[in-house]
Amino acid sequence: MRRSLARQPMTTPAPVDTHPRAAPPTTARRPPRRLRQHAADRAALPAFHSLVWPVWLIAGLVAVTHNPLLNLLVIAQATLVALVCHNDGPIGRSFGLFVWLGLAVLLLRALLAAVPIGGLSYGATPLLRLPSIALPIWLGGLQLGGTVTLEMILQGAVGGLRLWALLLVFGAFNAAADHYRLLRRVPGWLLHAGLATTIALTFVPHLIAQAQAIRDAQRVRGHRFRSWRDTIPLLTPLLAGSLERSIQLAEAMDSRGYGRVTGQRPGLAAQLLLIAGFSLLSSGLYAVFTDAPPGWPLMLGGGLLTLLALRRFGGRQARSRYLRERWRARDTLTVLACLVLIGGMVGLRLSNTGGLFYSALPRATWPPFDPPAGALLLLLGMPALTRLYQAEKDHGRHLQPTPLAGRDQ
Repeated sequence: MRRSLARQPMTTPAPVDTHPRAAPPTTARRPPRRLRQHAADRAALPAFHSLVWPVWLIAGLVAVTHNPLLNLLVIAQATLVALVCHNDGPIGRSFGLFVWLGLAVLLLRALLAAVPIGGLSYGATPLLRLPSIALPIWLGGLQLGGTVTLEMILQGAVGGLRLWALLLVFGAFNAAADHYRLLRRVPGWLLHAGLATTIALTFVPHLIAQAQAIRDAQRVRGHRFRSWRDTIPLLTPLLAGSLERSIQLAEAMDSRGYGRVTGQRPGLAAQLLLIAGFSLLSSGLYAVFTDAPPGWPLMLGGGLLTLLALRRFGGRQARSRYLRERWRARDTLTVLACLVLIGGMVGLRLSNTGGLFYSALPRATWPPFDPPAGALLLLLGMPALTRLYQAEKDHGRHLQPTPLAGRDQ
């Protein structure tokens, strides 16, 4: 008995937990991977519907006037929209290129307007006198030089500021819009033209981003850019990268079935309809330019026939769609603001009110400013305001405390 008891291993009793344990938290079952990927793609959708930005672009173009004060307000609104609503990519960061390009256009426009042509100068405030230079015959034989006035410089600056405002409106649209989703909104008979436009819009931003990456890599290797001769190590990889990107784009288009058609090929009637439409359209344009009576009817009829033929040709393009965009309240608010802006500016132009036109002749004066016109132009910044409001709302939602599951109260 003693020997059997000695052979038994001694066990220590388990400690008794006198503290009540919390119930284990209930974990929900994770959704399938396909649904999680779909939710991630849905969350990655842009902040605005793709159709909002063409409406905003039209409103921005209508908002540009001949008044420099109103154009400065348009520039401020376009800059605000570009800074708040830009995309996270090379295209979205290309707004600075439009800023510097517009500034160069402004200075060049003012400089060219300040040079008298043929000895003729206008304005009541002379500043200086330039020496006369006669151009050769093959350049027109004009005579440059004469008295430079303040009004000439201001007139050129007003025109350059108008061009700058147009460039910044296009730059903000280019930075905020999703070109690929806009391409999907293009009708099938305009797919090729829309694709060419999209590639052309994205070429320069991608080229600038690639040049920046190559320059940073060369600087890491110890290369310093001091003159134009030092750019040769930059041009060679830039050209090679451009060719490689073109090949990758062609392979991607081919792998995605670009150019694949469905259905039967359009018959002879569609081809004859296209030829007749182009013929009537060209005849109408020629008649309009020569002030012939049937010009406009021919041009309209030819345009309708051409659109009908192109629609029949484009109906064979296969289109697919992965995610459908949602039209939300901020899209409606932005479109309504743009429509109000377009209607108000058209009304001011037709009624010749609002101080939309300014001229520095015959004497330079301060341009007029109409408060209703300025209030209308403030509607151009509605996308930025709605985006900031939505970001603040989402930020406050994330900061709210969440109760811990399974914790005893």
